[in-house]
Amino acid sequence: VMSWVGLLVGVFLIYNTIAFAVAQRRREIGIYRALGMTERRVAGMFLVEAGLLGLLGGLLGGLGGVWLASGLVSLVSRTVSDLYAPVSSGGLILSMDLLTFTSVAKGVLLGTVVSMVGALGPSVEAGRTVTVRALAPGDYESTNQVRAGLWGWISLALLVLAGLCSLMGPVGDLPLFGYFATVCLLGALSCLAPMCVKALGWRHLRRDSKTMVVGGSLRLIAADQASRHPGRNAVTVSALMVGLSIMIGVVVMVRSFRDTVEFWVDETVMADLIVAPQSWLQGKQSGQASRSLPGAWRSTLSAIDGIAAVDTYRDVYVDVAGQPVALVSRDLRLHAQRSRYLMVHGDSSAALRRAAESGGALLSEVLATRLRLREGDKVSITTPAGPAAVPVEGIFYDYSTDGGKMVMDRTWYQEQWHDDRVTVLSVYLAAGADVEQVRQSIVTHVSGLDGMTLPPLVIRNHELRKEILEIFDRSFVLTYVLEAIAVLVAVLGIVNTLVTAVLERRREFATLRAIGASTWQVERLVLWEAAYLGLIGAALGVVGGLLLALVLIHVINKQSFGWTIQMTVPGGVILQAVGLALTAALVAGYWPARWAARQPVVEGLREE
Repeated sequence: VMSWVGLLVGVFLIYNTIAFAVAQRRREIGIYRALGMTERRVAGMFLVEAGLLGLLGGLLGGLGGVWLASGLVSLVSRTVSDLYAPVSSGGLILSMDLLTFTSVAKGVLLGTVVSMVGALGPSVEAGRTVTVRALAPGDYESTNQVRAGLWGWISLALLVLAGLCSLMGPVGDLPLFGYFATVCLLGALSCLAPMCVKALGWRHLRRDSKTMVVGGSLRLIAADQASRHPGRNAVTVSALMVGLSIMIGVVVMVRSFRDTVEFWVDETVMADLIVAPQSWLQGKQSGQASRSLPGAWRSTLSAIDGIAAVDTYRDVYVDVAGQPVALVSRDLRLHAQRSRYLMVHGDSSAALRRAAESGGALLSEVLATRLRLREGDKVSITTPAGPAAVPVEGIFYDYSTDGGKMVMDRTWYQEQWHDDRVTVLSVYLAAGADVEQVRQSIVTHVSGLDGMTLPPLVIRNHELRKEILEIFDRSFVLTYVLEAIAVLVAVLGIVNTLVTAVLERRREFATLRAIGASTWQVERLVLWEAAYLGLIGAALGVVGGLLLALVLIHVINKQSFGWTIQMTVPGGVILQAVGLALTAALVAGYWPARWAARQPVVEGLREE
């Protein structure tokens, strides 16, 4: 989805690029029209040109994407190994090489189509060029005005549509309406951009340009000039807005998710030490002997000085309603005394004791939502002896699996499955016990037991928490790369817009120079215009990013995975995004500003 957003930002950039070409070749178009070329031929000429540029860009982009993927594939393989099953990056690179031709072909096709779509507006505008105006300098923008009020109503309609789509359910377990809501949301803010640009000119300006320059009112002139070109400038603002919205929305979503997971880990991971097989952190391959420990180790560990209690944790996959679900069995009475689950409703200890006494189960939020079960209902589990209906004694928040989890007492599990092995052992220390000393004692006592060739992992509480959060952070590295690409393309749009503005206003800049403006003042004039565009893009980007985060957290995430995420808005991230937008706008405006200040005065006034 984020890669498609990059293409959306690219459409804005292509629009500005072809608009610049049309402005640059305005007199040429006028000559073509004077010689009898039809509107369709003129529009077709620019569309074909955009298609050829898109063909080249698609080829370079396809090859660049394959090269980028070869560098990022190690991150993907690490995440897959952490969360699912061990894979080697070499295997992924091999399979990627087999798909290189297809990927490049798709890039070429997308580049060509997207370029022609982005060039459609400027191409049609070029075909409608009035010959007399095209041959007269400085009249291009008068044929390219937009009706800001109409776009405002369209923006309102898209916002309403986005809200309605957010209320719709998933389609085949996919949040298609949620994705459509994000498109409508970004489209609504893009349609609002012309009104924001026009608003810059609402402040009354004095007509004496010389007084303005000398009096230090360059920013007023810049605001007035920006407001006179709402069509072109709105496209630039929209590109920047989309890039920032995606960046802010995803960062807020990821930060909120991370804070939620961190709170969940702090509340539920209570054991002082975890004893696990060496392969425990290498993907989910439940049921393999290499990923389990003998249940007899519980009595061995309980006899070690400094250990107060040991809990057995066993996870396997069972069939529930025709789908595999993680089944966790443990000593629920001990767990109620020493630890807890983060419950949706009610008290954790009470729910655990009820489940231990009744042979019931606790369901994760994801599983309960998927099966539409509530506390007090019964869930059917497929056991070796056949289906068994067990009562639901509680529902808890869980972020360790996207397929759902159920927890029951180890005694009931052993009666049904006759399985004495454990996945990990949770060790609780006595008051005043030395953690490192107990850790070494565990390794000493269990090394070589039951034919174990490798010593087990003995992980401290804070080490496990750190590992969980590191896995989380690695899972979202790719999103930051795609965000950076979208913002970079948006910055290129600012350069395009300002270069086009300088080209169209050569007479204006020459006149300002002739009446006494310095090159430094002309540079500041262009930089002020860039700053205004950056400020509007940043403001819309912040609004769009926060609204997008709401859709991502409460619609797309909820329908995709079923997790409840508590939204947190990091103020520092918002300030950084605004600062990035303004800095990028000023950096992008630096070269056009220098170019505008160095335009020959005589050349600019030659046709006056």
